[in-house]
Amino acid sequence: MKISALSVAALVGMAVGANAAGFRLSMQDSRAAGMGNAVVAADDNASASWYNPAAITSLEGTNLELGSVMEAPAMKHKNTDGRTDKIDSVLHVPPHFYATRKLGGNWALGLGVNVPFGLSTNWDKTSAETRTAATKSQIQAVYSNLNAAYSITDKMSLALGLAWVNLTAEMDKKIEVAGNNIEQKLTGDGTGVGYNAAAIYKPSDKLQFGASFRSSVKINVDGKIKLPTTGFLASLAADGPAKTKITLPDLFQAGVAYKYGDKWLFSADADYTDWTTYRKLVIDYTTTAGVASQSIDYKNWKSVWAFRAGTEYKYSDAWKIRGGIFYDANPVRDLNFETRVPDSNRVGFSAGAGYKKGSLTVDASLMFVTFLEREITKSYGSGTTVNPTLNGKYNAYAVLPALTLGYKF
Repeated sequence: MKISALSVAALVGMAVGANAAGFRLSMQDSRAAGMGNAVVAADDNASASWYNPAAITSLEGTNLELGSVMEAPAMKHKNTDGRTDKIDSVLHVPPHFYATRKLGGNWALGLGVNVPFGLSTNWDKTSAETRTAATKSQIQAVYSNLNAAYSITDKMSLALGLAWVNLTAEMDKKIEVAGNNIEQKLTGDGTGVGYNAAAIYKPSDKLQFGASFRSSVKINVDGKIKLPTTGFLASLAADGPAKTKITLPDLFQAGVAYKYGDKWLFSADADYTDWTTYRKLVIDYTTTAGVASQSIDYKNWKSVWAFRAGTEYKYSDAWKIRGGIFYDANPVRDLNFETRVPDSNRVGFSAGAGYKKGSLTVDASLMFVTFLEREITKSYGSGTTVNPTLNGKYNAYAVLPALTLGYKF
């Protein structure tokens, strides 16, 4: 079943994330999104469980948060013949949940459940010029992360944590060979475990530094192919197993926050994603003759940096106003460009507000992300020969509304 096994290569790394390079979703909280995601040294709510768990030692009592940074992406491909293809318009609603608890002494615990890798693309399966490379692509990696933090001194806190990751994926494409026109579908899932460490240092009441590291996560993906019984490919039409492995990247963030007077907070972050973990996919499968075989699909993604800046203004005891900007570089080289991950460098702008009444907080934000135009003239896609259907100009943008509710007791 070589046709199906080669398709498993796109099981992961196939979704378009609007707010970070590759298929990473860096925005995981409404307050953070409103500040351009520059909060690794400036997080003061339960989302610190994700951004910088060392900061949870400064949160008294028990803090809960539930919400979503939603994404509405739009993307088009202007083909070399002048026609234009677009992805379907869909609103994605990846949830996030955080909880922290201050314990006796200098200890604190934090729990986070979120989706830092995911989203999807869906190109028309009848008219898109690239439909034989990809139609529907969807991936979701859910992190369940438990952290313990300890205050060494009044100025320094450290944290360690473990994450259990569940990945699910689906990919479709069209097979149009020798008069055949059938839709191929593939699904897969797997789990993995990672660790994380973080630190906060506060040399003064005005200045604070933060750093957070998350390890790569190795996941064994079990896939299954489904082919309709049509045409000369009918001999392949059965549910067939295929296996591969993926390593989600290491993440490192460092930042600084500065308080100006009693009203203003300014922050800046540098964010590193080690996408060199996504060099190639090796797929193990069984041929129709029952022979074990293997295929290798080269990706050769590169590591990238993102730079972010944000601000927060305390308008009153109840209201805070926020703003932010960021720039993300993309990890996908031209030769390995494919429409499952039609990535490009991007710039984002955000604004938001927070409201507090008693123990309840409501944070909302709106972000606009523009992908810089990318022109492809020669790409191998996920194969080993040039795929001319991928050529052309790609343009995209995304709107990200966010809402998070918090409660402290």
